[in-house]
Amino acid sequence: MATQEEKAQKAAVQKRNTLLREAVSDAYASLQAEKSVQSFAAFTFEEALDNQIERIEGKGTQLRPNELVRIDRILNEVVDAVTEIKKLPPESFVKPIEEEDVNSDPEETLLLV
Repeated sequence: MATQEEKAQKAAVQKRNTLLREAVSDAYASLQAEKSVQSFAAFTFEEALDNQIERIEGKGTQLRPNELVRIDRILNEVVDAVTEIKKLPPESFVKPIEEEDVNSDPEETLLLV
């Protein structure tokens, strides 16, 4: 069993270790903050604009296309879907059930294809 003197010595060592860790942590945080401020200060409005322009109309890949390609894909998919819907005869759609609410059986309101 530890004596009072040993407990006090352990507490003093623990307090010293904590203070040393805090000092090192504060120094590191200060360096990182300065680096972050310098990095942010070096980032100009023109660079931000260039990054956005690159994102919108720059070179893309098949997996990560630019924004213009993405918009074209969405537009083409919607136009194709509307074209397919227009080809369906009116009889293939179920008429809405007027007396029912949104909790109606979903099977009754689906397309009859």
